[in-house]
Amino acid sequence: MPLLVETLKALDGRFDDLTPHLERMARSRLALFGMGNELDLDGTLERIRSSIGGGIWKIRVLYDTEIRSVEAGEYRHCPYRSAALLDGGDVEYADKTADRPELDELTRRARELGADTALIVKNGLLTDFSYANAAFFDGMKWRTPARPLLEGTRRTRLLKDGRLSLADITPAGIHEYSLVSPINAMLDLGEVTMRIDCIIGGVG
Repeated sequence: MPLLVETLKALDGRFDDLTPHLERMARSRLALFGMGNELDLDGTLERIRSSIGGGIWKIRVLYDTEIRSVEAGEYRHCPYRSAALLDGGDVEYADKTADRPELDELTRRARELGADTALIVKNGLLTDFSYANAAFFDGMKWRTPARPLLEGTRRTRLLKDGRLSLADITPAGIHEYSLVSPINAMLDLGEVTMRIDCIIGGVG
């Protein structure tokens, strides 16, 4: 039975909107385990609230048919200074599983090339970074790959709010953009950016 993970952000003891997390947990549990009941994420987080101090905290919830564990730690930005463009082959990551060997291997290959993370290509289109969705700035608008490996919660909110639009982005078309921003539960749009010329290598 696969163990799933949900990452949440807490700022000064307040949690981000839980709705997209609950929706993804419900979809994954129904698809993988045939379970339609909702887990008590609110109650679980309330029980750990007293252990969270000020500042930004990363909350990691491990679950399958039920919540198995919750880990909380102060958050520090991971370095995103460069990325290696890599072909992910037939990599799949529709459900946010704790075990992700294919993505870990792509990260390892990227670091061998001197990059901080991989920018993954599948079926000729850009998808995601190893640990985050991607958003590209064309000088006027932010656009995100229309076919990501994982439909992240931050990406979902940004699309609903109109701050992001969908696009099919190819490796050859990447230079139509000036910046790329990793986005995930811990990183908002534009909070960390990387120049397009910091993406190294061809697809391989």
